[in-house]
Amino acid sequence: MNISEEELEQRLRKLFADERLDLPPPPDAGTAIVAGARRRHRRRRVVQAVSGVAAAVVAVAGGLTMVRLHTEDGTAVMSADGSGLSVKPPENLTPGRPPQPSTPGPTGTQDIQVSSPPAAPPPTSGSPSSSRQSSTLPRVTSGPLLAADGFGRLKLGMTAAEVAAQSVTLSETQAGEACSVYAVAGSGVPDSATVVISKAVGLTVVTPDAVAHTAEGIGGGSTKAEVLAAYPAAKDEPGGLVAPVGAAEYHFRLDESGVVGTSLMSVDQDCAG
Repeated sequence: MNISEEELEQRLRKLFADERLDLPPPPDAGTAIVAGARRRHRRRRVVQAVSGVAAAVVAVAGGLTMVRLHTEDGTAVMSADGSGLSVKPPENLTPGRPPQPSTPGPTGTQDIQVSSPPAAPPPTSGSPSSSRQSSTLPRVTSGPLLAADGFGRLKLGMTAAEVAAQSVTLSETQAGEACSVYAVAGSGVPDSATVVISKAVGLTVVTPDAVAHTAEGIGGGSTKAEVLAAYPAAKDEPGGLVAPVGAAEYHFRLDESGVVGTSLMSVDQDCAG
């Protein structure tokens, strides 16, 4: 069956106008609509507040990227990425007084210097006996100095001709087959002395006429204890002590008053002691 469009339209209008198809609203529909509108309004305000907080955080973070460097002369402001640098002049300076330059601090690991510990002082030279003698014992300086290698210009091992060439006068007092005894005097020696010269090894013994003193401060009046303190390797010999000093020996004659005479004798010699 064919129905015209006009008739179809009328039937549809009649159908839609039927009260049985109506959907009545619930009694609390108005309240629900108002509550929903209020929820949407609150959500909109929350979103706006969160956006403001986010903007504030971004601003603070941007401010924290600025590094302020304070010095005695003023304030330097530099951005964290090093793109900008400005210098603020110092404030509150005393009138008429120019700013004092400040020493720049280290800007990196290259500028930090680690100072090494101070070096230990070099050991002082000299024999232990000499140090002990100068610090604990009275030093004797009276009389001529009798060194460990000779007397004035005279040195152990010199021949008779070499000794005579040192501005001294040799007076032979006792001649021997291997060794001879001489009395010496002159400007080449601190005082007159008796020496023994070997034909084979040269000058071997020097005995000053006056009581001489040694470089360690042992001389006339020094006690046996003082000699042993200055020369720990010294040993007893008839009438005194013998103390080794390198290639020679000191022979100290002692009595109740202490040292009364000193001789220097070469260890390598063929003359009688």
